[in-house]
Amino acid sequence: MSILNKIKQNILITSCTALLVGCGGSGSSTSTETISSKTIHEGQVKESTTGQGLENVEVSIGSHTAKTDENGFYILSDLTEDEEAVINFKKEGYILGSTKIQIKKLSGDNTTSSNYLEYKMHDHGQQWTYDSQNGATGGAVEIPAGAIHTDAVGNVYNGIVYGRWSFKDTMTDAGRDAFNGSFEGMNTNGVLVPFVSYGFMSVELKDNNGTSLGISENITLVLSSVTGTTENILPLWYYDYEQGLWIEEGYAERQSDGTYRGEISHPGTWSLNLAIEEEIGIYRGHIVDKNGAPISDARLFAIGDNWISSDLTTDENGLFEIEVIPGKRFQLAAYNYKDKYGAEYNAIIEAIASGEIVED
Repeated sequence: MSILNKIKQNILITSCTALLVGCGGSGSSTSTETISSKTIHEGQVKESTTGQGLENVEVSIGSHTAKTDENGFYILSDLTEDEEAVINFKKEGYILGSTKIQIKKLSGDNTTSSNYLEYKMHDHGQQWTYDSQNGATGGAVEIPAGAIHTDAVGNVYNGIVYGRWSFKDTMTDAGRDAFNGSFEGMNTNGVLVPFVSYGFMSVELKDNNGTSLGISENITLVLSSVTGTTENILPLWYYDYEQGLWIEEGYAERQSDGTYRGEISHPGTWSLNLAIEEEIGIYRGHIVDKNGAPISDARLFAIGDNWISSDLTTDENGLFEIEVIPGKRFQLAAYNYKDKYGAEYNAIIEAIASGEIVED
């Protein structure tokens, strides 16, 4: 989630009766007035460490693709309206990124679309090589010797494998910022459930031509930087980039040295997530500007220690409703896609009980 850091005018979350504060922002260099389609999406991709626009990122929503320009801006046109469209970001050397956005048509007067996004990409960090026949032992990723490596169409590969991995602690701002999709997923019973996360790892294997590889046997992950929990067992979930959905598969077990070890069935992005079994809480309110006028088409975020929940858009009266993890305190942040600015509420909002609705 990397769109919470810009503001160009005052906003008030009236349920908190407090001024949100942030910093100045800038708009896209691409004008929507020249686009014939009224169903578009535009945005900017930035490098996570420098904050600079990232060039030549492949951006896709379904079959619609675009590449970012030298300043990281992109635009996708001829899109279908969608309350939760999955958008993916791909660039060599970076973790494959993904989130969900709302796609709405432009208004009749061709004003700027509210379908705007700022997204940060994070580099992979760790790299290594190994012979496909010998496998890789030790470190954070263990590959069995003699395991069969294949490409997407099933061709067997024998040779040097180029691996990348990166672990992100979701108890930190940077980890939550890099987290793909939403903090919810499909459990082993086929039920969509919210969860809290204690970190995720992205694992990538490629041949000498840069083609992505799969593997015939399980890969072992050794997670040494997990914080915020001492659970003996944590479920593992992989991220399905096509659906924009986390799916539970397997588990990781805590070791005597505090690390977690678990087996995964394929490379990709895997997270340590603990599902919330109890009923969620509800927080309702509305947003107005400094003059008291309601702000529509703003996205609201409840940000906890290791989870984020969002309401995709405020209505014409500035109203929003957010599902929150029960018993956990959180902060509020907002982003206005139409005018491209955002803000955060500085105070902590006290925990809401399971099944409780707080309406301020």
